[in-house]
Amino acid sequence: MSFPTTRWTRLAEATLNGGTEAKAALDAMCRKYWQPVYLSLRGMGISEEQGRDLTQGFFLHTMQHSLFRKADPLRGKFRSFLMGSLRRYLASGEIRKEKRLRNRGIEIIALEDTGWDLIAEDGPNQRIFDREWALTTMEAAMVRVRVEYETNRGRKEYEVLKGFLPNAGSPVPDYADAALALGTTPGALRTDVSRLRKTFRDMLRLEVARTVSAPHEIEEELRHLKQVLIHG
Repeated sequence: MSFPTTRWTRLAEATLNGGTEAKAALDAMCRKYWQPVYLSLRGMGISEEQGRDLTQGFFLHTMQHSLFRKADPLRGKFRSFLMGSLRRYLASGEIRKEKRLRNRGIEIIALEDTGWDLIAEDGPNQRIFDREWALTTMEAAMVRVRVEYETNRGRKEYEVLKGFLPNAGSPVPDYADAALALGTTPGALRTDVSRLRKTFRDMLRLEVARTVSAPHEIEEELRHLKQVLIHG
């Protein structure tokens, strides 16, 4: 697999005042990583409503200040950069400047009362963030696999085979039953499952590669994501 153009490259030019492609990159980034940021804030004991507002405020702040232009993609992983940016956003007191929150009558959070250690590296909400990041990455890889299989082999085959992928959400199907559903033999099905799993691994590597700064970091990041999924 060739090392792809990292998302850093696109996001470096992405601002609220950018062109259509820049805004699309920002929109995709916000949609994809909203959940990890939001749940890490909830892990601090922040309410659901405040968590949503803070998450929106963080991404708006990131876009308004063009933080990606200031980031050096050669000095870390995108995951680490985004979490570090969230820490700095909370520590800077930017949330106290959110007139939108005040106007809605939402109490501005006093950080000294939230257990600031929860946002520290290796703290509980860092683990929440990493776990949600890993799940988001896995989901993105699954989408790539689904599109490829449904395009080239049909939806029915994918719907049967996807049960053999990691985190499919249900017990692994019986090979004989799955083979019968597809009108094939268990032996042939095992070959198809092996190919599907390889495709998934390739797509997962591709997703991870887009969030690191160099090829040698891919395996390190994959190991990290595997660990947080196993141990929570």
